[in-house]
Amino acid sequence: MKYILLSITFIFLVSCAKKENTDVDISKKVSEAYPSISIDKIKKIDDKFHEIIINNQIYYATNDGKYLIIGNVIDLDTKESITENTKMSQRLSIIGSIDEESFMIFKPKKTNHILTIFTDTSCPYCQKLHNEIPDLLDNNIEIRYVLFSRNGNEVDAYNQLVSAWCSDNKSEALENLFDGDILDDVESCDNPIAKNLEYAGLLSVEGTPTIFLEDGRIIPGYQSAQNIIAFIKNN
Repeated sequence: MKYILLSITFIFLVSCAKKENTDVDISKKVSEAYPSISIDKIKKIDDKFHEIIINNQIYYATNDGKYLIIGNVIDLDTKESITENTKMSQRLSIIGSIDEESFMIFKPKKTNHILTIFTDTSCPYCQKLHNEIPDLLDNNIEIRYVLFSRNGNEVDAYNQLVSAWCSDNKSEALENLFDGDILDDVESCDNPIAKNLEYAGLLSVEGTPTIFLEDGRIIPGYQSAQNIIAFIKNN
């Protein structure tokens, strides 16, 4: 009798283990629930969750296919945000797709770090940050400006940026705009200003300036050169 009970217990445990480790087809499950959506990417995180990318948004599904979750997932053991890690990777992919000729680049004598900054010359805080550029360059930090009009492409600020980009002396024209001057001679040429607004949307840039670090992290808004340098060194 004891042998029979042990055998039954063993069979029960094996059955439970098999049931817990059997995943459903998450992609199929989500597609059946939401036929109109298109899954960009899906991967299994661990024995509990799948991560799903839909229209550049991050979702999570339990491996049994019962729950779809929206929110920030944090590993309590490591205090690491799984969601933020994915966002950082997404940001780097988008920034990496920008043509290098679309940047306004300020190079130090030696580059130890690179900052990609979405900026608008009509933004007072962008103007303030621009004044910090010499200190950043002195600390071997390269600046890559992505110029765009935060209020869209149907405003004067957009035309001014295009004119600066198309001028004979691009750097001087940009400095004039940051100083608050108005460019009288409006010029036009092939330029990245409108496309940069699209990149800003893909990166969820909600304000200017927005600073992206090399690892995909964000420093939102204006920060002094001292604070930016400290942020880079401490993370």
